[in-house]
Amino acid sequence: MIVGHGIDAQVISRVVNVVQRRPNFVDVILTPAERAVYNNRKGKHQQEFLAGRFSIKEAYSKAIGTGIGSQAHWQDIEVLPNEAGQPIMVKHPKQGEFNVHISISHTGDMVQSSVILETYKTTLTGFNQLDVTDQAVVSTRRPAWVEVSASAIQHNITAIRHLTGVKRFIAIVKANAYGHGLTQVVLAAQQANVDGFGVATIDEAIWLREFGVDLPIFILGVTPAVYADDLVKYQLIPVVTSEAWLDELIDNMPKTQQLPVSIGVDTGMGRIGIRQEDELVRVVDKITAHKQLSLKGIGMHFATADEKDTTYYQQQLQNWHQLVDNLQLPSDVWYHMANSATTLWHEQPTLDTVRVGAAMYGFNPSGDVLATDKLIPALSLKASLVHVKEVAAGTSVSYGATYTTDQTEWIGTLPIGYADGYARQLQGMYGLLADGRRVEIIGRIAMDQLMVRLPEALPVGTVVTLIGQVGQEKITLEMLASRLGTIPYEVATSLAPRLPRKLVK
Repeated sequence: MIVGHGIDAQVISRVVNVVQRRPNFVDVILTPAERAVYNNRKGKHQQEFLAGRFSIKEAYSKAIGTGIGSQAHWQDIEVLPNEAGQPIMVKHPKQGEFNVHISISHTGDMVQSSVILETYKTTLTGFNQLDVTDQAVVSTRRPAWVEVSASAIQHNITAIRHLTGVKRFIAIVKANAYGHGLTQVVLAAQQANVDGFGVATIDEAIWLREFGVDLPIFILGVTPAVYADDLVKYQLIPVVTSEAWLDELIDNMPKTQQLPVSIGVDTGMGRIGIRQEDELVRVVDKITAHKQLSLKGIGMHFATADEKDTTYYQQQLQNWHQLVDNLQLPSDVWYHMANSATTLWHEQPTLDTVRVGAAMYGFNPSGDVLATDKLIPALSLKASLVHVKEVAAGTSVSYGATYTTDQTEWIGTLPIGYADGYARQLQGMYGLLADGRRVEIIGRIAMDQLMVRLPEALPVGTVVTLIGQVGQEKITLEMLASRLGTIPYEVATSLAPRLPRKLVK
């Protein structure tokens, strides 16, 4: 069973600056064995090693819930490379009590680390083994990965701010940041100075707090009121969707602590939210009268902002004004109405706050119904060839023998498949080589592998881009969605957690 999870990120250049001011900082952080490894490295590799050890030890202290200096000191934790060069935690204060899993990754000037602590259990046969958990295994040693561009995310945030002229920007990072990776997107969004984050569930919100986010966090889905203690502890902003839910929240609230809330208004989306004016008035009155509650926001969701026909959009906007305009609301409440499509194609219903997901990631929320040239896609999906062979004419490839060569061909295998979210129906699609040439996907896509037809013999390790841009050639989420008969949201969020996410420039 997992008993602790700590995540940390550090800017490598800042760690280097500390060393320049305080040379003894190296010996504070590193054990003698780590210092020996550090001394044998030069330049960038030495800097990355020190920043990585600083970050992983911070992450460990967060995993045990104490911070450095209480139950874990710098010298109590030792992380050394194994024979394969992978970092292994060879010493830590909870040794023998917990099993530890660590991850350290470097992207540009950032180092990101993660520590997971698991307890052991004794089975009926007397053998010690780990409890089964629901944590996804990230396949960091397999050459298939997602890249997330920090500069693209920051460009998109800036472009939407300029386009709308709004006061505040809430970055929506639900569903593992639309499949892009929470860690990577949160770091990029924070660098772009967003004003808050939005998630779908309380667990996603708690993750953000434990990651170190101190901005307002709005939970857009319904949180069962029995979790009021956690809402208060982490100072999260749940959505009030009915008077009955609010009453239940109040009944479960700790008696002495404060909680901000946001009201959801259903103007025609038909999912959650308050639909009647009299109920909405009562809810506002109850919140403002309660000493432990504060009204942080009020919002709605447009159902057809990504369509050319604006009739229903205008009807929802009219419903909003009828329900909200006469309410007595605090002067500092956040009005959040505009989703990605609203920010791109409509006059803003409020200049207070936008609530943006898809557009922040750079894909078109309408597919190809409405065009936009203001966004840069942030996500790329790549894999390296792990096997290359020449086959004779008449050779069949993959399950069902649906592809058979009619001449001698070079075939390459990529270690990625439908279990990674690259759908089985994409047989016949193509990837891009580094020079922009297309390589067709042949044969059925398997759970973990797929095959491509190569133009000539290429070395194992050659990178193939399955989503992204190479020169003037590109493969977009919209293109894959069109081929699959779905929307780009589904393609992005279907990318499996086992694919490593890397933050790049």
